[in-house]
Amino acid sequence: MSEPAVNRLADSRLTRARIIVVSVGFAIVGAAAGGIFDQDEWTLVVAPLPAAAVALTLLGRPALARAAGAGVAVLLAVVIAIAAAGGSIGDITRAFTSGPQGLLSTDWPSPERPELLGTVAAALATMCSISAEIAARRRFHLLGLLPLLLTYVAVIALSAPLGVTWTWLVGLTAVSVTFAVLRNDGTLSDRMVLLRGERRLLGLLGCATALVVLIALPVSLDARADPRRNDPAQQTAPLLDPIEATLALRELDPPADLHIATANDDDPLPLRWRTAALTSYDGRRWSPSLTLRPIGSTLGPAVEPTIRAQVSFLDDNLTLVPLPGPPVEVDAAIETDADRTVVRLAERPAAGDMVGVVANAPTTASDAVEVGVAPRLVDEDTSGLTQLAEGLAGDGDALERLGQLETTMREEFVLDSQVQGGGLEQALIDRFLRDTQRGTAEQFATSFVLLARSLGIEARVATGFVAGEDGATVTPPGQPLVLSSADASVWPEVQLNDGSWIAYDPVPSAEADDGAPPPPEPQVQTPAAPQPPIAPPPESDSQTTDDDEVVDAASDGALSAVLTWVIRGSVALTAIVLPVLVAAGLIVGVKYRRRRRRLRAHDPADRIRGAWASATDALVDAGLAIERSNTDSEIAAGGTPFAPDASTQLRRLATMSSSATFGTPRHPDLLAEESTSCLGSIEQAVMAVRTRWQRLRWRLSLRSLRPATRSPVTE
Repeated sequence: MSEPAVNRLADSRLTRARIIVVSVGFAIVGAAAGGIFDQDEWTLVVAPLPAAAVALTLLGRPALARAAGAGVAVLLAVVIAIAAAGGSIGDITRAFTSGPQGLLSTDWPSPERPELLGTVAAALATMCSISAEIAARRRFHLLGLLPLLLTYVAVIALSAPLGVTWTWLVGLTAVSVTFAVLRNDGTLSDRMVLLRGERRLLGLLGCATALVVLIALPVSLDARADPRRNDPAQQTAPLLDPIEATLALRELDPPADLHIATANDDDPLPLRWRTAALTSYDGRRWSPSLTLRPIGSTLGPAVEPTIRAQVSFLDDNLTLVPLPGPPVEVDAAIETDADRTVVRLAERPAAGDMVGVVANAPTTASDAVEVGVAPRLVDEDTSGLTQLAEGLAGDGDALERLGQLETTMREEFVLDSQVQGGGLEQALIDRFLRDTQRGTAEQFATSFVLLARSLGIEARVATGFVAGEDGATVTPPGQPLVLSSADASVWPEVQLNDGSWIAYDPVPSAEADDGAPPPPEPQVQTPAAPQPPIAPPPESDSQTTDDDEVVDAASDGALSAVLTWVIRGSVALTAIVLPVLVAAGLIVGVKYRRRRRRLRAHDPADRIRGAWASATDALVDAGLAIERSNTDSEIAAGGTPFAPDASTQLRRLATMSSSATFGTPRHPDLLAEESTSCLGSIEQAVMAVRTRWQRLRWRLSLRSLRPATRSPVTE
């Protein structure tokens, strides 16, 4: 074989080796891509292999043939991923169309839907084809690693907040080093010499590792650093009390039309549309402490059948999107919480704006029978209602008891929107359930939820619109649904084992027509009944006494007002002074503890140096600035103006500290006692030249505690 033929064969082997190394790297990235779904996905590991196989097979063929082969490899990877996930042919199309948007719009972990797996497989296969094409070109060397690196960074971003898995990172580093060794000049055996004699290998290894780490870590260590969480979270004011907002809508007179829902395919629309769901009850109100954040248009997986509709906003004060079931997509910029209990438009709509929504169909009673209800631990707040709930719900399984509870409340309780004591406080709810059994719709909903929870069943309160009448649950096909303020409603929902929620209606269908119970009629007087006295009561001569009582009452009122203002002033003064006193006590305590620790050291030499350190701290608090290069004698000379009556003790203490630091003094115990005495004289001299206010400032000074101004002398 001629030498050119040998060189071509060697180049071909080297190129194939580079492509194989790249494909191994993409297989590692495919294994890491399982973090997007928070589970291992073997189909993603296999996804780059068809692209690598096609690149090896078509090596040296025309560019058009290689491009066509890469396209077939990508399609094959998508088909394998979708088929393994049990998808359909339509999922293949969605993997290339709506899949990328759905992948970026869902929470982590992304739902394991076939089209989303196909989207990730398509990305891996495409980037592997590009990397293999670059690796096959002789004039490029490390550029073939760029698609691999970019794909890995994207996988980490989509896997946030899972973070970096160091196993994959180490594997990619090894792949990068191996790829760098296989340079496109010389034979494969010649390139192996680089392992023995090329000094740049260690630098290359360090650069490859640092590059991957520097790019990957900032993305992964931030728990929200991914394309789905790139905006700051916001607290939403309209959700402070959705129940109060619902009551305000219901009281509008005359009622106003708020939304018009039109089905996209002329199918009937449900009559119940939810705007918010509340799970937190503090004994006084349902508190929606929700954090809404921006998100893409896809909110969750679609489970057939789905409802597709256009919802118009007839009032520009409305921002909550009504939905007939679990949200899937909303064709607008929105904000939502993690559980999708609220969907709010990011921008206030103009009157007449329309928003396209897709939602899963609401759960039915047959679904509940098949799935079963979700359990809940009975807590202290609801355990007191368990006996009452058992009496109202009767016997049977959970669904049968909920149905009986719903029927009992709807048929035996009374709906009265104007009833006195119609709030949601725990005491009023207990009174409603145990005594009056007469209350408002929101009391019915709250009571049903608390009773269900007392039976160990997960439940919540929902708000929104219910437009149904006469038992209807859907609109006629093709007819739009008008949601007005009169349809604003509150109802309970119970969670099923599959995570869905089913609505209950314990509220009576009609208001009570008898109003509040009338007061008892006055007794009719008869001749036999005792007659009231005819003569007026005798006048009392205690007018003076009454006047005195009025004066005393006025005096007591004035005294009470003064006492009230005194108490208020004392509380305000305490609120201002107490933090100052605490801070002052903390500063003095830190200084005292440090001084005490220094003077009680076990070694006498340490006590001598501690006394000198405490003396320099006192001088620093008095205003002395000590350079780090100053000697003990220079510090003593500089501190004399701040303690003029103790200049001798200051110089003596500096000398003893230097002796204890650089030598072994004789009689160290006696010197330690003398150093303590010198320290006391220095502190007394510092206070002697200061007023009371200056002494206070000296004791509370932070100069000796700050790193920038404290004394460099250490014990």
